[in-house]
Amino acid sequence: MQPQKPFRVAVVGESVARGFLLDPVVTLPDLCRTAFREAGLDDRLELVDFTVNGLSAAGAAKLCRAATELQCTMIVLYVGNNFPRSAPWLDDLETRRDAARTFADRGYEDYLTVRREAMAAFAREFCREVEETCRAAGVPLVVVVPATNQLDWHAPWVVPTWLSEDRLTEWTATRRELDQPADMTTAQDPARQLALAERMTALDGGTTARPVEIAGRSLVLLGREAEGVGLLSRAVSVSADPANYERRCPTEVAEQLRLLGRVPGCRVVDVPARARERYGVAALGREIFLDYCHHTLDALREIAADISTEVYTGLGLAPAPGWRERLVRAVHPPGREMASGYLLSALHNQHWGQSADTVEHWLRCAADTDPTCVEDLATYFTMSLPEAQFWLLGDALAARSERMYWFLKNFSHLPVLDAGFAERALRVLPEDGVQRLAKELDNLWRELRVERLGEINLLDTFWRERDSGPRPFTVVAGESGPVSRYGFITSGERPLNLDIVVVAGPGIPQGRFDMRLNGRHCYDGQFTAEWQHKRVVLPRSMLRAGANELTYTWTTAARESDVATAAVSKLGTGPENLHLVRLARMRLTP
Repeated sequence: MQPQKPFRVAVVGESVARGFLLDPVVTLPDLCRTAFREAGLDDRLELVDFTVNGLSAAGAAKLCRAATELQCTMIVLYVGNNFPRSAPWLDDLETRRDAARTFADRGYEDYLTVRREAMAAFAREFCREVEETCRAAGVPLVVVVPATNQLDWHAPWVVPTWLSEDRLTEWTATRRELDQPADMTTAQDPARQLALAERMTALDGGTTARPVEIAGRSLVLLGREAEGVGLLSRAVSVSADPANYERRCPTEVAEQLRLLGRVPGCRVVDVPARARERYGVAALGREIFLDYCHHTLDALREIAADISTEVYTGLGLAPAPGWRERLVRAVHPPGREMASGYLLSALHNQHWGQSADTVEHWLRCAADTDPTCVEDLATYFTMSLPEAQFWLLGDALAARSERMYWFLKNFSHLPVLDAGFAERALRVLPEDGVQRLAKELDNLWRELRVERLGEINLLDTFWRERDSGPRPFTVVAGESGPVSRYGFITSGERPLNLDIVVVAGPGIPQGRFDMRLNGRHCYDGQFTAEWQHKRVVLPRSMLRAGANELTYTWTTAARESDVATAAVSKLGTGPENLHLVRLARMRLTP
């Protein structure tokens, strides 16, 4: 008798299904294969891996069609985090004009409502297309709804320049107060944080995500979990800055995916709901997340088990008893590999501007898992040297840490030497690791210092002068307000000259900025509607040997409404996406 043909299951997914930050050591499809084996069904089930980092909605729909053409018996669909990148309100000129009229006539809050409706319609159309594809081929579907790290992830600050001058002034002052604890210590009082965040949401109508997130986290810390989770879920939804919105699954998309999973012939794995059942409020934080949406190994095991259960049930298969417990024991990557994954998580959070606490948590996990991971840190900084040109000399550097090499190759647009990340690493590594890394950094800092290079243009990623006219530079925000940070290296033995060429962003008549050197105030500046050149002397007394940091905190005036409306009409982006300030050059010379 011929053996029964195995069932073919396709997994279509984006980076969260790929296992980003743990890939290729751990991937969700590999965990599903292990689950099939532990259930005694690997001779009946064949898995086709269609998981791709950065997968778009259109790409996911194409892969679902490809899965039906491969005569797959079932499709597992795990997408949603990348949907905001599609920005459906940018599709055509008429859509943009409608959004501009809404913004001009009914205000910013109604404009955001239109964007949320557009995102829901976009997700609804995607789900309809996938449903029709699967129904026509007779292929059942398992829909996996993504989860989001709501307790640790910080959305960028967005300055509501559409407010009136007096409301914007109060909003900015409250934001500055929020940045500084009342007692000037590092501890934050959640009750105080909540009061300040609520004041900001009252001023901007809850139209910017960051104060809503802060209020939600504060409520959770105060034991008011239901209220807090509600606010955090609202903050994740489509709000400000569509062009730079984080790759997280917004509420509008998640709801459409849940509806798809309830269609006859479909099944659903609701990761947020199941995680809350297992972990409680911890399901919203680093208990199961490496960053904003990518999961830890333990969480991926649980998700793989939930998916496998739906596959077995949907195909009428009977798994061997105890397979879930055996799955947990079956996958234990080497400590060094897991330490590298945690180190990449720390780097990823650092690059996305997350809190020092989050970055240091994963650095600590890396060191605790395998102290020799300090060698990967040394590789990170070595590959960041302009002279290293790691994308050209890959063989030698990849030999030290292949995963670090490919990770940094994908992030080669980032600043050369991240002084803040180095300081965080030195704070949390064990003593022997600190000594090793400090020695590596000391050697690098001597090679990179301003005195040796002659001059450094801080706007150039690899500290090389580029011949071009003034170009826009968007002010981005990390854990503190609208702020931009720049690291540089010096001997600390002589003063430096800093040249700044700056202008106010579109529709902003003028504004002020506060410049700090290594945390100490060193200059008050003003930017206007005209390009200005300023020269600031950085005194020797404020410089230090090795890594130094310049920090600019920007305030702004209300934006001209006509400029904001024109931006919506022409580009489809709201006033929150226009530059607060434009920088053409920030150059250091001895």
